[in-house]
Parts: sequence; structure tokens; C-alpha cells
Amino acid sequence: MTLFWLLVLNRIYQSPVLLALYKFYKTCVHLTTMTSELYRISNAAAHQLGWYNELAFLSNDDSELDEEQEKSPLIKSLSPQEQEAAIPPLVVYRIDRSILFSKQLDAERRSLENASGQLDEVADMIMAKKGFAGSKKSETYVLTIQINERAHTKYDSTNSVHEQKLLKLWKALMPDTELESRLTQQWAEIGFQGNDPATDFRGMGLQGLDDLVYYATTHTDSAQRTFSSSRHPVSWYPFAIVGINITQCAVQALRTRQMQYYLYKYGADKKAYSEFYCYLYHRFNDFWISHEQPRLTVMDFEMIFKEFKTQINKELMRHKAMPLSEWLEQRRMEQEELQQQQQQQEDVDNTYINEKQHVD
Repeated sequence: MTLFWLLVLNRIYQSPVLLALYKFYKTCVHLTTMTSELYRISNAAAHQLGWYNELAFLSNDDSELDEEQEKSPLIKSLSPQEQEAAIPPLVVYRIDRSILFSKQLDAERRSLENASGQLDEVADMIMAKKGFAGSKKSETYVLTIQINERAHTKYDSTNSVHEQKLLKLWKALMPDTELESRLTQQWAEIGFQGNDPATDFRGMGLQGLDDLVYYATTHTDSAQRTFSSSRHPVSWYPFAIVGINITQCAVQALRTRQMQYYLYKYGADKKAYSEFYCYLYHRFNDFWISHEQPRLTVMDFEMIFKEFKTQINKELMRHKAMPLSEWLEQRRMEQEELQQQQQQQEDVDNTYINEKQHVD
């Protein structure tokens, strides 16, 4: 079989017509999968060689993950010599052909042909250009592990650090109202279910609290606007509980690799994740209040949240999701442009009126 594919590939690369058709095919696949040929060859080889380690995602939503999603393509602990020996020659040949005929890799190919070229640096540049994102790919798995650990860390009422963070959330949302005591019905004012918020963090652990605090203290205008919307007399919703549901949505997107492109583009770190969370909560509130006829009630939450998650999944697939800070900046610039256009139109209208009055 290997010999057959070698003959086929040789024939393709030797024929201008077949090579043109092959490039057209690769373009179609790239537009469909948003991956490069080099990435697909390497990924297929990793599958074939079984270079996987499993990550334990022990959460309430694990049933939603299929076997493939529960695995992370992390290369096993092999020495470079062992890895090189394990890679089939056909894979090496296909990689070589792909680099040779890639216009995007002209500079890297010349560096490889140069005896003094730094192979590791060239390899990093090739991976960055071809969608491997260099070390970012492994960084996304490290981030997943970190977020999972945080989500599985239970809130501990005897831990002063946990308690201080919870109090920080209250002060960020209710700066003018003092908390009467640790166990109080006041917590319901910011959307917890009972006297003790600790019980509400059981699903997402400390990650749920981390996300709420980051949103409330980093994007204060957006968070206060969302918090105000959540307290509407008719279309209210429990701010903190919904925030924990948003955390569950964000963590699920991270675990199932739906966020990979986002992380490659904006950074595979906790800040990028936190900004994504804020983006989700801001967009959810916009989605909620956009339903005015009739207004939604808390009884509609499950249905609306399902619709919202479907919308976000589409945005992730189309690479439209972005950090809230960037999204807000885009909205600000669009608003300024709209105001300029309106002002220009008013100036034109005023000029026309003045000219007409002068003629009359």
C-alpha cells in the first residue's frame, strides 16, 4: 500500500495538470476544515501512531463528550530518536513534498537548504504558518488542565482566600451596600439561591467564582449593565447562577476544543479564557433583553440559554468569537462611525435648507 501511494504522489507532483487539480482539492479542504496540508498529514500520523494521552475531565457534563473529545493529542514521552524512527517514511515524504511545493514556505525552504540554517527555528516558523501554532497547541492543553483543576476545586468556607474573593464579588456588584453577615438572604440580591453562596459553586467549583469576579472587576460597565438587566421587575434572572451557567458553557467549549482557533489567535492563557467568558456573559445579556415582545421571564431561561449556546457554537465555528475588550472596542468604533455619518448627513441637510431659503 505504501508503494502504491508513493507512485500516486510521484505521478501527481510530476504532472502540472494533476498538481493543479491536487492544489485545488487542498484549497477546498482547507476552506472546509481551516487546516493546512502539513497539519492534516501530521495529525493523521499522530492518530496512526497512537500518540495520545488522556485527560480526565471529571465533571457533570462528561457524558456529553465522546471518546474522541476526551483525548488530547499529546505526544508520549519518547526521545527524539524514538519519535523519528516511529514516523513512517511515507509521512516524511509527504511532508517533504508539501514544503517543497508550498509558496508560503519559500523562505523556510531556503533556510532548510542552507547548511548554516537553524532547524529548530525553521521548524517553529513552519508550524506557526501552517496552523500548528508552535507551542500554543500544547499551551491550550495546559490551559485546559488548569481550568479543569480550578473547576474541580470546591469552595471552602473555612478558607480565608475563598471567602475574601466572594466578598470581593459582593463589593464589585453592590459597592454602596454593606453585607449584614456571611450567611444572609442578601446574597439573593446578586443572584445566589440561598443564604450561603458556597452551595451554588458545587457544579463549577472555584472557576465559577473566578469568572464572576473577573467580569465584575475588569469590565465594570458591562457587568453593571448586565447586573442591572438581571434585576428587571419582569424579565429578571439570577445574575450569579446564570454566571455559573456561563462558566459551564465556556469550560465545555474549552474541553471540546471548540475554542482552539480563538486561543491560537488571542493567546492560550487564563486572561484569554476570562475574556471569552466575559464576551459570553455580555452577549447572553444582549440576547436576553432583545426579546421584548413579550418579555422573557426566568421560566424561559432553559430554552433561551439553549438557543444562545447554539448561537455561540456557530460563532466559534466561523471564528467570530473574540475577547470582550476587543468586541467592545469594535462596537465603540462602529458607533463613532455611525455618529459621523449622521453628522455629515445633518450638515448636508442643513446646507440644502440654507441654500433653498437663500434662493426663495
